[in-house]
Amino acid sequence: MKQNPESAPKGSNTNLSASKRRHSSRPSGRASHAARITAWAAETTERAEEQSITEQTITTQNVTEQTATSSRTPLETLNLLLEAQHSHDLKRVGSTYESLRSIDTVHKGLILSCRLGDALNEKANRLSQWVEAGVTHIVDCRIEDSDEEFVALHAPHITYIYAPTDDDGLEREPEWFDGALRDLGTALTDPDSVLLVHCAAGINRGPSLAFRLLLEAGWEPVAALNAIREARPVTRVIYAPDALLHFYGERIWSSDSDATEIVSPEIVS
Repeated sequence: MKQNPESAPKGSNTNLSASKRRHSSRPSGRASHAARITAWAAETTERAEEQSITEQTITTQNVTEQTATSSRTPLETLNLLLEAQHSHDLKRVGSTYESLRSIDTVHKGLILSCRLGDALNEKANRLSQWVEAGVTHIVDCRIEDSDEEFVALHAPHITYIYAPTDDDGLEREPEWFDGALRDLGTALTDPDSVLLVHCAAGINRGPSLAFRLLLEAGWEPVAALNAIREARPVTRVIYAPDALLHFYGERIWSSDSDATEIVSPEIVS
């Protein structure tokens, strides 16, 4: 999956390798997931503003939309992401068998879909479709099942990456993103690789990890979210904020009371 130079913010150092961005453990607070995210964004805004000033100094003569994107604070970026999520949710239609089983191309190096299926003939037919689509890597985000043996038997040339996580609506641990990025390795920068990311239904876990991969490739966050939800309208990508925080590389969590005070009512689910 090659990078997206048109969407990559210039002068930004946020595309450091995942191995260099370690994450401190956070307390198991009682504040809501959205509240903790907003607390983190607010507390990192001041530092991000200082960084953006430095970036703007380096690129003063290049006043473009790309520069404006790179100068946004974490809080501004998060709010834009949540607004985009809400806008897509308003337009989202109910899922059908066909919409879930479809093979949806975000760009030529990234495809979204759902699981292979249950019956052997269904699995075989869908796997053959993935092969025809030129898939080189399958990234399976299900914790409840795995098709690794089936793929190894019927399509041994495809690299199978197991990146399991629950779909429980809670925040995703940074280790989930770390593991997927580590296991994909050079496939993230190989222009000939075609990644198919999926979970059970292809609504939340798979698309959320795909969103993180687009960020790693240099995509602007809202543009990455729009590309996923337009390519596969059935998606919701509810773990996109976690992916965004992981991309920034450092999490700062306030106390439950502080988080509750600063979060707006429309953000808390």
